[in-house]
Amino acid sequence: MAFDLTPLDLFDPSSYPTRRHEEWTYSDLSRALRDVPARAELTHLQAEAGDFGGFYWHCAGDGQLADLQAAVSKAVQGSGGRLYLDMSDFGEEGSVAGYQGEGRITLGAGEHLILLEDYSGALDYAASTVLHFDVAEGATLIRVVILDEPESAVSVRRSTVTTAPDSVFKQYVFATGAKFQRFETHVTHAGQGALVEMHGAYLLKDAAHFDYTTRVTHVEVDGATQQLIKGLVKDRATAVFQGRIYVEKGADGTDARMRHQALMLNDGAHVRAKPELEIYADDVQCAHGNTIGALDESALFFCQSRGMPEEVARALLMQAFVVPVAEQIEDEGLREMVLNWIEDKAGGFYAL
Repeated sequence: MAFDLTPLDLFDPSSYPTRRHEEWTYSDLSRALRDVPARAELTHLQAEAGDFGGFYWHCAGDGQLADLQAAVSKAVQGSGGRLYLDMSDFGEEGSVAGYQGEGRITLGAGEHLILLEDYSGALDYAASTVLHFDVAEGATLIRVVILDEPESAVSVRRSTVTTAPDSVFKQYVFATGAKFQRFETHVTHAGQGALVEMHGAYLLKDAAHFDYTTRVTHVEVDGATQQLIKGLVKDRATAVFQGRIYVEKGADGTDARMRHQALMLNDGAHVRAKPELEIYADDVQCAHGNTIGALDESALFFCQSRGMPEEVARALLMQAFVVPVAEQIEDEGLREMVLNWIEDKAGGFYAL
């Protein structure tokens, strides 16, 4: 199956998708990026140094994505299949720096990789990156993504994933938004025992915008997909979730479930959600759900009635709402790191 990635060139405004494109109805890149960014010089050196909490460290920021496979090989051979991918982008004083790049990661039969992607940066920049993942039969890819970009950043991070029988692809995305931030994943699901999980949590405040778009196409029998996305939105921030599961004719026995839950913490916050199922096969188990609401006042009252100050009670309830996503990460050290990150970022939500 061909992936439907909208062509995008940061340095060609005619390629910018607008609200007239159905897939971009809630995220208008042309409005967020009114001026063409200056083409930035690639200044980062590839990191050959080693150890980042047990991960092999590879610096691929500023669009440098050409030699990812070499880093994967070193991680699989020398770091127990753990790769830290530093995708930090840096702007320049007085102008918007533009970065874009494309790379590919291939896992061979039976290989295992835990990939930690860190998207951060400083100053004003616009970035567009595309990653392609090929997961062979019996292989496992665990992808943990931290989107912690500056509030002035404009970024579009897209990926395609091709699975094989009995393979495993698990994705966990944690985001704080930016001026414009879109994370998009397209998966071709091989079925035949393959498992796909794509989870996410977002914590948005001020005027941040975050768009999490996923597309999963089941092409063969007996495939499973699970999705849980949870978020907190306050101030004038906007969250977008677009999830589509497409079950082709003949993909019988598919088990696909998608759930999105968000809390709007004040009247000015916005959540746009569009979960979709399109099914052309028989004997399937598919479901989707979407819930958008406010903080549970009865739970808040319960906490306060036990002597807990209101700000502490709010902190506890909001953090408890999103941590179930992180708690699904099987690697203990990585799970603890993400939970600490959530606790730190959630601090900005307590004072309403």
